[in-house]
Amino acid sequence: MHSVHSRAIGYKEVIAVIKTFKLINVIFFILLLLTVLISLIFVLFARKNNFSFISASGKAEMPVLVIDAGHGGEDGGAVSLSGVYESEINLDIALRMAALSDLTGIEYTMTRENNNIAYPDSAKTVASRKKYDQKKRVEQINEINNAVLISIHQNFYPHKAPHGPQSFYAANAGSDSLAELVQGAINLSVCPGNRRIAMPVAKDVYLFKNVSCPAVLVECGFISNPEEAELLGTEAYRLKIAAALTCAYLQYLDTND
Repeated sequence: MHSVHSRAIGYKEVIAVIKTFKLINVIFFILLLLTVLISLIFVLFARKNNFSFISASGKAEMPVLVIDAGHGGEDGGAVSLSGVYESEINLDIALRMAALSDLTGIEYTMTRENNNIAYPDSAKTVASRKKYDQKKRVEQINEINNAVLISIHQNFYPHKAPHGPQSFYAANAGSDSLAELVQGAINLSVCPGNRRIAMPVAKDVYLFKNVSCPAVLVECGFISNPEEAELLGTEAYRLKIAAALTCAYLQYLDTND
Protein backbone atom coordinates (compact mmCIF):
# COMPACT_ATOMS: atom_id res chain seq x y z
CA MET A 1 0.00 0.00 0.00
CA HIS A 2 1.39 3.41 -0.98
CA SER A 3 1.00 6.06 1.71
CA VAL A 4 -0.63 9.45 1.17
CA HIS A 5 1.70 12.35 1.92
CA SER A 6 0.73 15.74 3.31
CA ARG A 7 3.58 17.64 4.94
CA ALA A 8 5.99 20.54 4.45
CA ILE A 9 9.63 20.05 3.56
CA GLY A 10 12.43 21.78 5.50
CA TYR A 11 14.05 25.06 4.53
CA LYS A 12 17.21 23.30 3.29
CA GLU A 13 15.22 21.40 0.68
CA VAL A 14 13.46 24.60 -0.39
CA ILE A 15 16.83 26.35 -0.81
CA ALA A 16 18.11 23.38 -2.80
CA VAL A 17 15.12 23.73 -5.13
CA ILE A 18 15.74 27.46 -5.58
CA LYS A 19 19.44 26.94 -6.32
CA THR A 20 18.66 24.70 -9.28
CA PHE A 21 17.36 27.75 -11.17
CA LYS A 22 19.82 29.71 -13.25
CA LEU A 23 19.79 33.51 -13.40
CA ILE A 24 17.75 33.54 -16.62
CA ASN A 25 14.94 31.79 -14.77
CA VAL A 26 14.71 34.22 -11.85
CA ILE A 27 11.72 36.13 -13.25
CA PHE A 28 9.90 32.88 -13.98
CA PHE A 29 10.63 31.64 -10.49
CA ILE A 30 9.33 34.82 -8.83
CA LEU A 31 6.07 34.63 -10.78
CA LEU A 32 5.78 30.93 -10.08
CA LEU A 33 6.48 31.41 -6.38
CA LEU A 34 3.74 34.02 -6.15
CA THR A 35 1.31 31.62 -7.80
CA VAL A 36 2.26 28.81 -5.43
CA LEU A 37 2.01 31.06 -2.36
CA ILE A 38 -1.42 32.32 -3.39
CA SER A 39 -2.57 28.74 -3.96
CA LEU A 40 -1.11 27.71 -0.60
CA ILE A 41 -3.01 30.50 1.16
CA PHE A 42 -6.19 29.24 -0.51
CA VAL A 43 -5.58 25.67 0.66
CA LEU A 44 -4.76 26.72 4.23
CA PHE A 45 -7.76 29.05 4.38
CA ALA A 46 -10.02 26.28 3.12
CA ARG A 47 -8.76 23.86 5.76
CA LYS A 48 -9.01 26.45 8.57
CA ASN A 49 -12.61 27.17 7.68
CA ASN A 50 -13.51 23.53 7.19
CA PHE A 51 -14.07 23.93 3.47
CA SER A 52 -13.82 20.61 1.67
CA PHE A 53 -14.51 18.73 -1.51
CA ILE A 54 -17.53 16.44 -1.68
CA SER A 55 -17.30 13.00 -3.22
CA ALA A 56 -20.14 11.37 -5.17
CA SER A 57 -21.11 9.47 -2.03
CA GLY A 58 -21.58 12.72 -0.13
CA LYS A 59 -18.57 12.17 2.13
CA ALA A 60 -16.37 15.24 2.59
CA GLU A 61 -12.78 14.60 1.59
CA MET A 62 -9.82 16.34 0.01
CA PRO A 63 -8.65 15.11 -3.40
CA VAL A 64 -5.49 13.02 -3.46
CA LEU A 65 -3.04 13.71 -6.27
CA VAL A 66 -1.61 10.51 -7.72
CA ILE A 67 1.79 11.25 -9.28
CA ASP A 68 2.55 8.50 -11.77
CA ALA A 69 6.11 8.29 -13.11
CA GLY A 70 5.51 6.40 -16.34
CA HIS A 71 7.31 3.12 -17.02
CA GLY A 72 9.94 1.86 -14.55
CA GLY A 73 11.53 -1.42 -13.58
CA GLU A 74 12.31 -3.48 -16.68
CA ASP A 75 10.14 -1.16 -18.77
CA GLY A 76 12.46 1.74 -19.53
CA GLY A 77 10.18 3.33 -22.09
CA ALA A 78 11.72 5.30 -24.96
CA VAL A 79 15.44 6.11 -25.06
CA SER A 80 16.84 9.59 -25.72
CA LEU A 81 19.54 10.34 -28.28
CA SER A 82 22.09 10.37 -25.45
CA GLY A 83 20.96 6.98 -24.16
CA VAL A 84 18.85 8.13 -21.19
CA TYR A 85 15.76 6.04 -20.51
CA GLU A 86 12.41 7.77 -20.40
CA SER A 87 11.61 6.07 -17.07
CA GLU A 88 14.51 7.93 -15.42
CA ILE A 89 13.37 11.34 -16.67
CA ASN A 90 9.78 10.59 -15.66
CA LEU A 91 10.82 9.62 -12.14
CA ASP A 92 12.99 12.70 -11.67
CA ILE A 93 10.14 15.04 -12.64
CA ALA A 94 7.71 13.07 -10.46
CA LEU A 95 9.98 13.34 -7.40
CA ARG A 96 10.35 17.09 -7.94
CA MET A 97 6.58 17.36 -8.20
CA ALA A 98 6.27 15.42 -4.94
CA ALA A 99 8.68 17.83 -3.24
CA LEU A 100 6.62 20.80 -4.43
CA SER A 101 3.46 19.05 -3.26
CA ASP A 102 5.04 18.71 0.18
CA LEU A 103 5.83 22.42 0.12
CA THR A 104 2.29 23.47 -0.82
CA GLY A 105 0.43 21.02 1.43
CA ILE A 106 -1.03 18.94 -1.40
CA GLU A 107 -2.17 15.47 -0.38
CA TYR A 108 -0.52 13.05 -2.77
CA THR A 109 0.79 9.57 -3.37
CA MET A 110 3.15 8.11 -5.97
CA THR A 111 2.82 4.93 -8.02
CA ARG A 112 6.58 4.48 -7.70
CA GLU A 113 9.38 6.32 -5.90
CA ASN A 114 12.33 4.59 -7.55
CA ASN A 115 13.12 2.45 -10.59
CA ASN A 116 12.77 -0.86 -8.74
CA ILE A 117 9.56 -2.85 -9.22
CA ALA A 118 8.94 -6.18 -7.48
CA TYR A 119 7.52 -8.64 -10.00
CA PRO A 120 5.91 -12.01 -9.16
CA ASP A 121 7.72 -15.19 -10.16
CA SER A 122 4.89 -15.94 -12.57
CA ALA A 123 5.82 -12.91 -14.72
CA LYS A 124 8.58 -14.41 -16.87
CA THR A 125 8.75 -11.94 -19.77
CA VAL A 126 9.14 -8.17 -20.01
CA ALA A 127 5.65 -7.96 -21.54
CA SER A 128 4.05 -9.91 -18.68
CA ARG A 129 5.91 -7.84 -16.11
CA LYS A 130 4.78 -4.61 -17.73
CA LYS A 131 1.21 -5.89 -17.75
CA TYR A 132 1.48 -6.82 -14.05
CA ASP A 133 2.84 -3.36 -13.21
CA GLN A 134 0.04 -1.59 -15.06
CA LYS A 135 -2.62 -3.69 -13.33
CA LYS A 136 -1.12 -2.90 -9.92
CA ARG A 137 -1.13 0.80 -10.69
CA VAL A 138 -4.79 0.66 -11.71
CA GLU A 139 -5.64 -1.15 -8.47
CA GLN A 140 -3.71 1.38 -6.39
CA ILE A 141 -5.34 4.37 -8.06
CA ASN A 142 -8.88 2.99 -7.93
CA GLU A 143 -8.53 2.22 -4.21
CA ILE A 144 -7.97 5.92 -3.44
CA ASN A 145 -11.05 7.98 -2.65
CA ASN A 146 -11.24 11.19 -4.69
CA ALA A 147 -8.03 10.51 -6.61
CA VAL A 148 -6.72 12.75 -9.40
CA LEU A 149 -4.08 11.21 -11.66
CA ILE A 150 -1.22 12.98 -13.43
CA SER A 151 0.93 10.51 -15.38
CA ILE A 152 4.35 11.78 -16.51
CA HIS A 153 5.87 10.61 -19.79
CA GLN A 154 8.21 11.67 -22.60
CA ASN A 155 7.36 11.59 -26.29
CA PHE A 156 9.35 9.99 -29.10
CA TYR A 157 9.11 10.13 -32.87
CA PRO A 158 11.24 8.52 -35.59
CA HIS A 159 12.08 11.95 -37.01
CA LYS A 160 13.90 14.62 -35.00
CA ALA A 161 11.72 17.60 -35.93
CA PRO A 162 8.62 17.17 -33.69
CA HIS A 163 8.86 19.01 -30.38
CA GLY A 164 6.75 20.50 -27.61
CA PRO A 165 4.98 19.21 -24.47
CA GLN A 166 1.38 18.05 -24.72
CA SER A 167 -1.30 16.86 -22.32
CA PHE A 168 -3.88 14.15 -22.96
CA TYR A 169 -7.03 13.44 -20.99
CA ALA A 170 -9.10 10.38 -20.14
CA ALA A 171 -12.84 10.13 -20.76
CA ASN A 172 -13.59 10.49 -17.04
CA ALA A 173 -15.26 13.70 -15.86
CA GLY A 174 -12.83 16.46 -14.94
CA SER A 175 -9.98 15.05 -17.02
CA ASP A 176 -10.35 17.51 -19.89
CA SER A 177 -10.39 20.60 -17.67
CA LEU A 178 -7.27 19.44 -15.80
CA ALA A 179 -5.48 18.71 -19.09
CA GLU A 180 -6.30 22.19 -20.37
CA LEU A 181 -4.89 23.75 -17.20
CA VAL A 182 -1.76 21.62 -17.51
CA GLN A 183 -1.31 22.57 -21.16
CA GLY A 184 -1.83 26.25 -20.40
CA ALA A 185 0.69 26.23 -17.54
CA ILE A 186 3.32 24.46 -19.64
CA ASN A 187 2.81 26.68 -22.68
CA LEU A 188 3.03 29.81 -20.55
CA SER A 189 5.96 29.03 -18.26
CA VAL A 190 7.95 26.18 -19.79
CA CYS A 191 7.60 26.29 -23.56
CA PRO A 192 6.38 29.70 -24.81
CA GLY A 193 5.22 29.54 -28.38
CA ASN A 194 4.19 25.89 -28.10
CA ARG A 195 1.06 25.43 -30.20
CA ARG A 196 0.08 22.01 -28.92
CA ILE A 197 -3.30 21.73 -27.21
CA ALA A 198 -4.87 19.24 -24.79
CA MET A 199 -6.24 16.20 -26.62
CA PRO A 200 -8.10 12.96 -25.72
CA VAL A 201 -5.74 10.14 -24.82
CA ALA A 202 -5.55 7.17 -27.20
CA LYS A 203 -8.27 4.63 -26.45
CA ASP A 204 -5.81 1.74 -26.16
CA VAL A 205 -3.80 3.14 -23.21
CA TYR A 206 -4.48 0.52 -20.53
CA LEU A 207 -4.05 2.74 -17.47
CA PHE A 208 -6.43 5.38 -18.76
CA LYS A 209 -9.05 2.87 -19.89
CA ASN A 210 -9.27 1.38 -16.43
CA VAL A 211 -8.92 4.15 -13.84
CA SER A 212 -12.13 5.71 -12.55
CA CYS A 213 -10.81 9.17 -11.57
CA PRO A 214 -9.92 12.37 -13.46
CA ALA A 215 -6.73 11.46 -15.29
CA VAL A 216 -4.18 13.29 -17.44
CA LEU A 217 -1.15 11.99 -19.30
CA VAL A 218 1.59 14.57 -19.85
CA GLU A 219 4.14 14.11 -22.60
CA CYS A 220 6.73 16.55 -21.26
CA GLY A 221 8.68 16.75 -24.49
CA PHE A 222 10.23 14.79 -27.36
CA ILE A 223 13.40 12.99 -26.33
CA SER A 224 13.86 12.28 -30.05
CA ASN A 225 14.37 16.02 -30.64
CA PRO A 226 18.00 17.02 -29.94
CA GLU A 227 17.24 20.45 -28.45
CA GLU A 228 14.35 19.27 -26.30
CA ALA A 229 16.24 16.17 -25.16
CA GLU A 230 19.10 18.42 -24.04
CA LEU A 231 16.70 20.59 -22.04
CA LEU A 232 15.07 17.54 -20.45
CA GLY A 233 18.51 16.46 -19.36
CA THR A 234 18.87 19.49 -17.07
CA GLU A 235 17.62 19.78 -13.51
CA ALA A 236 16.34 23.31 -14.04
CA TYR A 237 14.08 22.35 -16.94
CA ARG A 238 12.71 19.31 -15.15
CA LEU A 239 11.94 21.47 -12.14
CA LYS A 240 10.12 23.99 -14.33
CA ILE A 241 7.94 21.19 -15.69
CA ALA A 242 7.24 19.85 -12.19
CA ALA A 243 6.37 23.35 -10.99
CA ALA A 244 4.02 23.95 -13.93
CA LEU A 245 2.23 20.66 -13.26
CA THR A 246 1.90 21.47 -9.56
CA CYS A 247 0.50 24.92 -10.25
CA ALA A 248 -1.97 23.50 -12.78
CA TYR A 249 -3.17 21.01 -10.17
CA LEU A 250 -3.61 23.78 -7.60
CA GLN A 251 -5.65 25.72 -10.15
CA TYR A 252 -7.73 22.59 -10.70
CA LEU A 253 -8.43 22.38 -6.96
CA ASP A 254 -9.44 26.02 -6.94
CA THR A 255 -11.84 25.67 -9.87
CA ASN A 256 -13.39 22.52 -8.34
CA ASP A 257 -14.02 24.06 -4.91
